[in-house]
Amino acid sequence: MDQDKLLQLAAPLGVFAALTLAATPAFGQDTAQGSASSRVVEAVQIVNTADLDFGQIIPNGTGVGRVIINASTGARTTNANATLVGTSGFSRAEFTVTGDPRRFVIFTTANPSITLTGPGADMAVNRLRVNRNNGGQRSLPRRFRIPNSGSMNIGFGGRLIVGSTQAPGIYSGTFDLTVTYE
Repeated sequence: MDQDKLLQLAAPLGVFAALTLAATPAFGQDTAQGSASSRVVEAVQIVNTADLDFGQIIPNGTGVGRVIINASTGARTTNANATLVGTSGFSRAEFTVTGDPRRFVIFTTANPSITLTGPGADMAVNRLRVNRNNGGQRSLPRRFRIPNSGSMNIGFGGRLIVGSTQAPGIYSGTFDLTVTYE
């Protein structure tokens, strides 16, 4: 092929290559912006305002007594194997909970029962129940929503098992009621 024809073919290819390089984007660095956020909420707090107290009881000597404190009303009842003494001196446990309004919280206990120790055999408190703002009794763990006010009252009750020949004296124990944000 003669040299003039090669130059004529080479010139259009060179222009095409230059146009192609000019249209190709540079392969470099690019930047995008994101965002970050957080919401700080009021820490949930629980304060004990009254203790769980089953009051004075007389076992009848023939069977296991069961004394119940209602978590909602604080009322005290028993079966036929125990006699309740007096019309006062007993109470449900009460707690005030404050936190971020409208948030859900979970109430739990470390153990499903409470042990009361004293001069005789230990007694157990089982069937632990809670209620919110004097609503119905619920078993644990329990989920409640903090009201718009940011504060709610929690009642706590259970069933005390009294031996038929339980020794007289004062029996006591402790329990932890834990509240956490869901």
